[in-house]
Amino acid sequence: MNPSPSVVVTGSASGIGFALATALLARGCRVVLSDVEGERLSRAAAALQGERLRVQPCDVTQRAALEALWHAATAQFGRIDLWVNNAGVGPPVQPYEQVPDAWLERALEVNVRGVQMGTQVALVGMRAQGGGRIYNAVGFGYDGRKQENLTVYGTTKAAVRYFTDSLAAELGRDCPVQVSWFNPGFVLTPMTIEENRHVRERVGEARWRSIRRMMNAVAEQPAVAGEALAEAMLAGHRPIDRLPTSRFLGRLLASLLTRPDPLGQHGL
Repeated sequence: MNPSPSVVVTGSASGIGFALATALLARGCRVVLSDVEGERLSRAAAALQGERLRVQPCDVTQRAALEALWHAATAQFGRIDLWVNNAGVGPPVQPYEQVPDAWLERALEVNVRGVQMGTQVALVGMRAQGGGRIYNAVGFGYDGRKQENLTVYGTTKAAVRYFTDSLAAELGRDCPVQVSWFNPGFVLTPMTIEENRHVRERVGEARWRSIRRMMNAVAEQPAVAGEALAEAMLAGHRPIDRLPTSRFLGRLLASLLTRPDPLGQHGL
């Protein structure tokens, strides 16, 4: 790979995407920062700056916007070595029958269709340039685990894993474009923090204490996840699973002794 790889990260104005972009820049990469929210993207760009940074707004539900992202990135850097479909939304954590229609549509549009279209745009471009790697974000539900009130979100992430694994098999080992997925683990992003504030209000303090103990055992700050993901992606690891069942259980057991409290740092 190029000694200064060029990387596109969608949904990178905050949370995991921003942490990943920060870690990649620190490792000498050239990075395209992208997000649907212009004001948030401007703040993120101001925090990072530098000649190896390019900023391009993008709504991943719009093919034209994804194609514009590819063209802007290649115009700036010549080629794209890594394309990371990170953008995603978390529907309300509530019983399925209460999830609004608008959120059902939004979850599929961003988490599934956005990843599929982003992958297609990058795949076409990378074939033309002679190769590259694409990483798609999965999350809770990708491994078949179930949890109440996460039916909508988990469905989208299971779909992304299937799509990615199926496409990788379709392309085969000889394809110069490699496609894989990454599971960042349970990361305390602005989205997950806000979701869990609503969960706490809905379930009450007694139930929340039980939920909180499990979350504290596995939760990480975005910077920790970003560093680990950057290392793994640049090394070409495929897939990248930062919270497989074995690690999840190990951290639960370890927490009985260490009593971590990352949620407490966010008032949870």
